[in-house]
Amino acid sequence: MPNAADTVKSYFDALVARDAETLIAMMLPAAHYVKIGTDADEVVEGSTDIATYYRNHVASTEDFSIKFITLNVQEREDTAWFYTRQVWKLKWQGTPEEFVMRMTGVLEKIGESWKFAQIHASIGVSTTEDKL
Repeated sequence: MPNAADTVKSYFDALVARDAETLIAMMLPAAHYVKIGTDADEVVEGSTDIATYYRNHVASTEDFSIKFITLNVQEREDTAWFYTRQVWKLKWQGTPEEFVMRMTGVLEKIGESWKFAQIHASIGVSTTEDKL
């Protein structure tokens, strides 16, 4: 049985592999599920649109790699949470991009599996931009 940390790592592996079906299966099928992305309208509330969101996400990415700066996963009984900072390199809808991604999330244990109940992502501001 995977622990919460294994599940979080598997999520990022599936993103890089462009494996929408694995990503969809990792999400909690519940009305309180929330995924907030980096675009202004990138919000999934409830589980109805999870499949559409992740199928579109993987179809829009190419040449994806993730380098972890930090990853912290905490697990208590049937609840877990994570925080990570990463460097993402990818082609998004055909355009090469590289940026620092910051993500937090909450997982719930359902039976023997951990499922993502909430994910929030934001793009970090580079140190060069901080000086402007």
